[in-house]
Amino acid sequence: MSRSPIIKSSFCAAVAVAAALLVAAPAQATVYRGSYDPSYGAPFPDLGWKATATFEVPTTCLSQPDGNYAVAGNCAAFTLLSAEVDFYNSTIDSNPQTSPVLESFMLNTSVFVNGVTIAGGKLAGVDTGFFSYFVPVGGSLLIAGNGADSFSLILFGSSAQLVYANPVTTSPICASIPIPHTSCGFSAEAPVGVFAPIPEPETYALMLAGLGALGFVVRRRRQ
Repeated sequence: MSRSPIIKSSFCAAVAVAAALLVAAPAQATVYRGSYDPSYGAPFPDLGWKATATFEVPTTCLSQPDGNYAVAGNCAAFTLLSAEVDFYNSTIDSNPQTSPVLESFMLNTSVFVNGVTIAGGKLAGVDTGFFSYFVPVGGSLLIAGNGADSFSLILFGSSAQLVYANPVTTSPICASIPIPHTSCGFSAEAPVGVFAPIPEPETYALMLAGLGALGFVVRRRRQ
């Protein structure tokens, strides 16, 4: 029982060391993840989809006043690191967090990024062109058009939508500009994304350093 105050003070000392390491580390960019998780709606009533995209946002970009900015100047180093769309059956389980993923699609990151939205020093939105299309071939085939439709993701502001196009090679722009002999459209909902910073490897390293400091201090106090 007499050791608990010692361990507590040791923990506080280690936390202080870890905090000092974090402050001392140069902050050049923050990695954010945007998550979107709606159901599709007609013409694919059983289809649920959720998208995630990961961005590296320069500190110079985040430090600007609230507003929309082009990927230039202070935001020139803004980078799309990854993007993914998962399909699930929303009729069986409408909760995207618990419904089993039927098929996942990793998207090409070469999409054109038009701009970003900054609010309160944080990433709040991203505008892109259409990502390269993909066609279901696996577990989601039956609820996503039986391979006759392709899908393309687009991000705009804080929201996202998924466009379907038939035939599969049709440009997703057909959802806005009619093209003869095609069937195209947007998902019924335009979900608002949740943007949250995620730790980079360097941050994990600093956290481990803090834990190491905790172990060292505790051992010294026990001796």
